[in-house]
Amino acid sequence: MTTILIIVHVLIALMLIVTVLIQRGQGSDMGVSFGGGGAQTLFGSRGSGSFLGKLTGGLAGAFMLTSLTLAFFSQQQTGSVVDRALAGQATQSELPSASEPMQQKAFDPSQLKSDAAAPADSLPAAE
Repeated sequence: MTTILIIVHVLIALMLIVTVLIQRGQGSDMGVSFGGGGAQTLFGSRGSGSFLGKLTGGLAGAFMLTSLTLAFFSQQQTGSVVDRALAGQATQSELPSASEPMQQKAFDPSQLKSDAAAPADSLPAAE
């Protein structure tokens, strides 16, 4: 379901880009006064204001709807971060038995902190 929705979302985004690029700019009315008349326009002499405006609005609404739907589906699949953290701690706290081979632990930066604070002016010796 999510894959189909992503495909539809991308297609709507591409169509929205194309419709925005097809539209006339604000300064394009100057071309009429220099002999650019409305006889050769694609959407008639009134221009593309009403048709492309409605199409852009509809595509923008559909884009927002698919964006919200995708956000809702992705939120449903992730679950709670706290639940995942608690489940990860429970599996790490179990000690391996003597019959099982030792597994390499993941690097934990919080284990690097020592309880005794080092003096601020003492720097480690250069090697």
